[in-house]
Formats: sequence, structure tokens, C-alpha cells
Amino acid sequence: MWKWALLLLPCLTWSAESLRAVVSQTNTAPYAIFDEHNSLADGVAKDLLDELAVRLKMPILYLDLPRGRVVEWLVTDQADISCFLNPEWVPATYKLNWTPILFHTRQYIIRRIEDGPVRSNKDLFRKRIGTTRGFSYPELQQLFVTGSSVRDDAESLEKNIQRLEQGRIDVVMTVDLSYGHYQQHFDTSKLAADPLWAEPAAVYCALNPKNALLVQKIQQQLSSMQHQKLIERMLQRWKHSSP
Repeated sequence: MWKWALLLLPCLTWSAESLRAVVSQTNTAPYAIFDEHNSLADGVAKDLLDELAVRLKMPILYLDLPRGRVVEWLVTDQADISCFLNPEWVPATYKLNWTPILFHTRQYIIRRIEDGPVRSNKDLFRKRIGTTRGFSYPELQQLFVTGSSVRDDAESLEKNIQRLEQGRIDVVMTVDLSYGHYQQHFDTSKLAADPLWAEPAAVYCALNPKNALLVQKIQQQLSSMQHQKLIERMLQRWKHSSP
């Protein structure tokens, strides 16, 4: 019994001292890019969080969780940070701490090029909208609640666009950075992108509220990275084109 305890102790100590960062596979590329072993291999999340961990002088432990479990893990002290969120997109936002704004992102509605443009909610009436599982769409929520439009989830942008091309859904929701990355790897000549009428959304990281000292350090380091324009340069690495 004592041998097992000694073997487990280093692992538990390493985990307790690590920066526990949630990065879900539902984060579309280039925000998160996973390898064939389902390990985080590249992307904005890795660039950002690896640099943050270096500045905090902490090893980093990546946690791949469903989007719906992120808040639970943060408020129960099972994770420390999850990025690319907004207080309007998650439940019980008041229970969390938040970083300063990292950047802004514009949402786009992708459609088949032969279909009419989407300029307002009225253009989405009786449409089946391809969304990403676990993601929130406040601007469209009234359409979903009233049944004026149908929310149809998939696990990735690639699968949603495949369904769009097959005629199984009418439009797809995405954001500028993700669609620009998609355009670099796939033929989009038969697709069109309409900007959502809402203002670009602010993007933050949500933080575990249990460790006030770590929250303060994370906020300070991310503010420093922002002032040094490091986050802007990280995003620029992945900005191939605009929709």
C-alpha cells in the first residue's frame, strides 16, 4: 500500500501545482488544433496558454471537456482557466472571475451562394441553422425559443459546412478567424458569408474563483501580454483571410 502511495504522490503534486486549462475540441480551428491522439497540438489556445504558463512559472495541464461542463469545473476548483468565452455565453457567470478583454470577434452566417443574403433575424425565419454543440448564440436565442428557427448542432465547423453543402441545413454560424482558416484548407467558392448584425463580441477567459492569488496573477500577466501586443501577434499568425 505504501509503495502505491509513494508512486502516486509525485503525480498528484504535479497536477496540484499546474495551471489547469480547459480547451475543448469543440473550439474550432485555429482556436484549438488537436492531433490524432486527441492532444492539443497547436492553435491560438496553445500559443496563449503556453505563454501564460511560462510567465506564471507553472507547468500546464490541458483538460479537454465538453463546453457544458466548463463552468462546473471552474467553480468546483477542478480547473483554473478557460478562454474564448464571454459572460453572456455561459450560465451562472456571476460565480466566475474574468480576465480583461483579450480581443473582439465578429460572427458570420455562412450560406450557399445561390441563396439570398441574411441581413436580419427575419431572413432566418423557418431556417435550420447549423450551430456548434455547447456554444451560445444570444442574438438568435429568441428565434430558437419561439420555434421560428431550428437550432441544429454539430461538433465542428467542417461538419456543419458539409451538411450545408448537402442541403441538410440552411445556414451555418461561425466566426471570422475560424472561417478564414477554413477557407485556407477547403474550397468555399460555392459559399457566401454574411456578417451578423450585432457588434463584434468581446472575448475573455473565465477563471476559477477559488484561488484569488492565482486569479490576480493571471489577470496581471494577460494584461501585460495585451499591452505588449503579444495577443494581437498571436492572432495575426492565424489570420489568413477575412470572409
